Amino acid sequence: MKDTMTQTRTGAEALVDALVALDVTTVFGVPGEETTALMAAIERSDMEFILCRHEQAAAFMASVHGRMTSRPAVCLATLGPGATNLVTGVADANLDHVPLIAITGQGARRRIGRDSHQMIDLEALFRPITKLSRNILDADAVPGAVAEAWRQAVTGRPGAVHLCLPEDVAEDHTDRQPVPVPLTARPIPPAETLDEVAAMILQADRPMILAGAGVLRDGAAEPLRALAEATRLVVATTFMGKGILPPDHPQTLFTIGQPDGDYIDLAIEAADLILAVGVDPVELSGADFSCDGRIPVIAIGPEIIPADAGWRMSAQVTGDIGAAVDGLRTRLDPRQWPDVPTFVATRDAMRRTLRRSRSEQVSGPIAPQDICRVISDRLRPEDTVLSGVGLHKLWIARHVTPRRPGQVIVPNGLAGMGLALPGAIAAARLQDTGRVLAICGDGDLMMNLQEMETAARLSLSLTVMVWDDGALRLIEEHDPDGPEYRFGNPGWDPLARAFGWLHARCEGAADLPDLLADAQDAPMPTLISVPVDYDAGGGLPGTKSTHQLEPE
Repeated sequence: MKDTMTQTRTGAEALVDALVALDVTTVFGVPGEETTALMAAIERSDMEFILCRHEQAAAFMASVHGRMTSRPAVCLATLGPGATNLVTGVADANLDHVPLIAITGQGARRRIGRDSHQMIDLEALFRPITKLSRNILDADAVPGAVAEAWRQAVTGRPGAVHLCLPEDVAEDHTDRQPVPVPLTARPIPPAETLDEVAAMILQADRPMILAGAGVLRDGAAEPLRALAEATRLVVATTFMGKGILPPDHPQTLFTIGQPDGDYIDLAIEAADLILAVGVDPVELSGADFSCDGRIPVIAIGPEIIPADAGWRMSAQVTGDIGAAVDGLRTRLDPRQWPDVPTFVATRDAMRRTLRRSRSEQVSGPIAPQDICRVISDRLRPEDTVLSGVGLHKLWIARHVTPRRPGQVIVPNGLAGMGLALPGAIAAARLQDTGRVLAICGDGDLMMNLQEMETAARLSLSLTVMVWDDGALRLIEEHDPDGPEYRFGNPGWDPLARAFGWLHARCEGAADLPDLLADAQDAPMPTLISVPVDYDAGGGLPGTKSTHQLEPE
């Protein structure tokens, strides 16, 4: 039997101390009876607890915190339905390779594995959607379990981890201290590999760069921009890589990934080599951007792309992305590739498209590209934009043009509805300057509407724009001969005021610039409701661009 006289902290206190030692600062969550000891330990610590109104929203908040800081936050829930409510947000972070630590309470160890009130196997539940899922069954094991979970959350391709703390383990005592986690720098790619890859690029006549979320995670946007400028290689990005080049940069080809084609697909078809830098397999089908393997692909990323990911690669470079890009720039200098007519035409066609107005009426519903153009024009470098999921996401990914890397957050791995509003709360807590704008479809906003109370309670200055059309239009667009999915919406003005928010309704395209300007200066949360006319925009973006490089 252990000598309890030498044990100085509860398991819950040991867990919190281990997190604090690893600079975890924030917990988003909904407490329950089985997390009482853990909540008490958090209250006595330097960590900040953000009380949320739903566990899914708490996980989305932790996910956005991780996207913006590259450091994990905690999402906390009790056992049973509290834990199951976390699942969507945790899976979102894991598929988008965002560091996140999910912690769930659990009944006492004697109840595990038995039919008992609210008891399910939480370790098994979270295992498929995390890099690590573990029951902590001994208070002495707490510091090591936290250290390993944190290490896995932040290394390689980051992701979500899960720890389950039974209530009796939380109340047991331990004298074990936090375990340090020395992190090593990502390996520098071997010189021989970079030599071989540079030789392959030099043999190509029409190479192009496709940049993904890994470039932003590794802080490699500036090295990639330097490579593009030194070689004059064009750069297209995935939805999650937006902002690596500004919209006026001569080498930008904007974003790839529209489901039914776009101008950029014509540029892809004209390339004879693609350098995929920091592109995660969940972002984009390799078969699509390699034209079913016809175009050679060189992948650069922190880890090897799995053989069954659907990519057909001629070479892989693993390790630090910034170091790999810098090494290639040195080896390719002073080679500069001449303009490729199809690349130039793609860029010019996209620029014309982004500036063209589609709304014909002074008042009434607005074409989606016109809404995006106003957002882009009003966007300041210090602002942050979050997209929800739905048809509006495709328009934002194509038409909202960021001023800096990471300025527009587009969830695209799991692509679960409901992230934008709670995510905006996490973003607003992190920003000292600028305004956070969440852009939601009406279906997306209703998924986590309750967090409007959280934003008001925290006195956050943020803006939510809801695109109001009363339908699940993305589903309808993919099945035009199928049923319509229509629904009613609440009165946005009384709803906003009931939560303590300001509200402004956009009556037409001419109103929107002033409404956004007013919202940027508002001292409290603001909801802007905008009637959207997807039909005026052509339904899905880019669908008229697949056969010829003519103005849309």
